[in-house]
Amino acid sequence: MAEQDSIFVKMLIPQKPLAVKEVLSVEIPAAEGPYLVLPRRAPAMKLLKDGVVTLIDADQTKKERFFISAGIAKIRDNACTILTHTVINCDDVNADDINKRLAAFKEKENKETHLDEIDRKKVAFLQMIAGYLAK
Repeated sequence: MAEQDSIFVKMLIPQKPLAVKEVLSVEIPAAEGPYLVLPRRAPAMKLLKDGVVTLIDADQTKKERFFISAGIAKIRDNACTILTHTVINCDDVNADDINKRLAAFKEKENKETHLDEIDRKKVAFLQMIAGYLAK
């Protein structure tokens, strides 16, 4: 192996750290578009939008995908730290469950005049997941 041909990734949410591992590359949903983090990448800070983080392991046989809510990524010293409020493994998502949750928010919106800011963000996140699953 080369001097440093992997990246140490940490995905952190307020409750606990998730997905702490070494990978070959990380693709993050940066605000300005998809951003690929490779070994020996120059240091950077990226604002993240709701989207999918893709981790590719060192032997390139396994891709792990995670839905994340908006956050921030810090890249330096062959490490990528992702700070966000919500992380869901794509393999754990059930389309029917997402649609039920969206229907519940729609029903709530019909009963009330407006959804609050937190509920609107939850709806946007669920719609992003539903759109991804519909592909």
